[in-house]
Amino acid sequence: MTQHPEEKKTNLVQRSRELLDTAVQGLKGRDLGVLVDEFTSEMTLVAYLIATLNHDRSLSAQLSAAHTIEEEGRRSLEERVNALQRSVDALEKKQDKQQQKRGTLTSVLRQVTVIAAILAGAWVITALLKTFGGA
Repeated sequence: MTQHPEEKKTNLVQRSRELLDTAVQGLKGRDLGVLVDEFTSEMTLVAYLIATLNHDRSLSAQLSAAHTIEEEGRRSLEERVNALQRSVDALEKKQDKQQQKRGTLTSVLRQVTVIAAILAGAWVITALLKTFGGA
């Protein structure tokens, strides 16, 4: 059952034609309107995806800008808090110094009061002794 070279050649050409005819029939068999509708729906989907991607990029840029603004605000608040803390610390030191001065002044006044009381008591005793007693 060997085939002659011419039969092989004919079979090869016939098979090639059949393959091409099958491919062409597959394309011809489909309605052109259906193909256009499929293409249109696929392009619509691609356009929607591109629009969504652009929207997402826009949102990402807005979020990034908002984050940057928030970060700058946080830094500004941090600096203000630090400045207020330094002011509070300075006022506390000043208050401590004033309390120390007041404490010193209070103790001096107590001592002066005690000395005045002793002198007044001595004067009263002396006056009483002069009046009632003796000399």
